[in-house]
Amino acid sequence: MMRFFSAAFILFSFASCFSIKPEVTKAGKNLWEEFYVSPGVAQYFIKPLSFNSNENRLEIDFTFRTISDSVTVNYSIFSDEFFSTPVKIAISNSLITITIDSTINLISEKVQKKFKIRQSGKISLNDFKALAKNGLWTVALHQGNNRHQFFPAKKTIKKAETIEQNIMPMLRN
Repeated sequence: MMRFFSAAFILFSFASCFSIKPEVTKAGKNLWEEFYVSPGVAQYFIKPLSFNSNENRLEIDFTFRTISDSVTVNYSIFSDEFFSTPVKIAISNSLITITIDSTINLISEKVQKKFKIRQSGKISLNDFKALAKNGLWTVALHQGNNRHQFFPAKKTIKKAETIEQNIMPMLRN
């Protein structure tokens, strides 16, 4: 009987360790995740937003903390052609253009018939706040003399508006 209680206690202890991640809102469940870091500090992960350009696709996600001054921007490019590290990537709306010049290559692989490259860079939290004010984003990828323009999927526009309405008010000072 004592073994049963010991096993039940250990199982309960492990289960409680995995339930620390709080949900933010019902709308945010599929758009972002919020993690407790310390008192007064939360970390947000905005799940990938999709952008299209002819047969190419770009997915971009953002990670930041409420007390940080920077945002990590990760993006994946799915294309028929192989992209090496781009010279420049720019995210724009009618209010601002944010350029990420220093990116690092996380992974390059072939997925089915497409090449996938995953890269990461940083932008300021203030730039991200300005970007979030208008959900109609475009992404331009510059590589050598080539420029590829990616436009948001319909769901991406709605997701960006939901993020602006639910997360950004918590970040305003």
